[in-house]
Amino acid sequence: MSFRGGTFAIGAAGPYTRHLLIENCDWVQDLESHGTADVRSIRVEGHTRSDLPPSDCKLWSQIPWKAVHGAGGEDGPIAVETDARAYDGDFFRAWTIAGYVIIRNNIIVDAFNGVHFFNQASVSTKANYPRNVIIEDNWFVRVRDNAVEPEDFAWNWTIRRNKFVDCYVPFSFEMQQSGHFYVYGNLGWNFHLPGPHGDTHASGALFKLPEQHQADGPHYIFNNTWLLRAPIVKKKRISGFEHRNNLIGYAEAADKFKWPSCSPLGNSWSTEEIPSTELEDRLIFERGSFTRSWKRLGIVFDGDLIGHPDFPDALREAGYQVGHNVHSGSVKFADETVGLPHGLAIPSPPAGQAFSIQSPDQTAAVFSPVDYVVGAWQSDGIIAFPDPGFLDVWPMPSDSAMQPTLFRDRGNVEMTGH
Repeated sequence: MSFRGGTFAIGAAGPYTRHLLIENCDWVQDLESHGTADVRSIRVEGHTRSDLPPSDCKLWSQIPWKAVHGAGGEDGPIAVETDARAYDGDFFRAWTIAGYVIIRNNIIVDAFNGVHFFNQASVSTKANYPRNVIIEDNWFVRVRDNAVEPEDFAWNWTIRRNKFVDCYVPFSFEMQQSGHFYVYGNLGWNFHLPGPHGDTHASGALFKLPEQHQADGPHYIFNNTWLLRAPIVKKKRISGFEHRNNLIGYAEAADKFKWPSCSPLGNSWSTEEIPSTELEDRLIFERGSFTRSWKRLGIVFDGDLIGHPDFPDALREAGYQVGHNVHSGSVKFADETVGLPHGLAIPSPPAGQAFSIQSPDQTAAVFSPVDYVVGAWQSDGIIAFPDPGFLDVWPMPSDSAMQPTLFRDRGNVEMTGH
């Protein structure tokens, strides 16, 4: 389906809502944009239309972030004449659903948010929702706020092979409690700043994090490739976060590019002293900088190639326990055209570091594929990793909607038509 305009494209609600398949759809929320042309280019040519300036797109470049997401209070009264909160929606919004959701091969362009899960259940039942989610092979283009956002609680999420083009925050992981996340094979270009001149929400980051978090399992961020002008993370904390074998270069050719503003862990670490070890003092301090409590929280950065001058020595001097297998130095991609997937490759990438990866059933195995290298691109294509186990009871993809599809159900195979 093709959606145009609106606050929400698709909504799902209720604790018994499960097994949703959303694929091959597209949504252009802001109609005063190049979104429809980008959708056409992605579907036909396989990459975005980088020759159309984002400055012409109203939501991305001309509307202040607070005009969409503001709620009065400390920011002052809402200006009715310029109010734009009708944009404050999502391509897919879920309110307290069981899970078992696949969001595949969709294109979300010129929107405020992409995929957004809320958990509004009672305190005693929150841990039941949402589980088992796959977000794969989608394009997120000029998403003004968050592209992928699980809120509150989330378990067993796979986010793979997506393309993120000029998204303010690709991953908002402000969960209270979560575990077993697998984020790999994604490609991203963070090149153009959003908002009108002087907008206070323009720099963004790869990951937005909570003040406090409990991990029920690891969160693996591995073998992704990015062209950045923003930090990876810049404040707060998350537990069980393993950032491994990622490849990150920087958009030096971007307008108003500055190295300090895109330091991998934000820029506040170099100007503030570490407070005492009291947890309360640390929490207050880390509202404005990324935590240094890596060992206690299970945070790992290792095996990455990050082409920023602060990485890794300056970060280590500031108290961050960056792993010994990281790589530094200038990163020059084959073609930095925004939205060109094969351009985000480098000649002779360093070897990837093997690491142990745990499944939701608590079993673990060493991940080290043949000819393993850093970044999303491997010698035979995008990095591969086994499917989540719950896909064994899921409709298998078919070449055409007119062809029959195999459904697997507890070991039995059943043939059915669409």
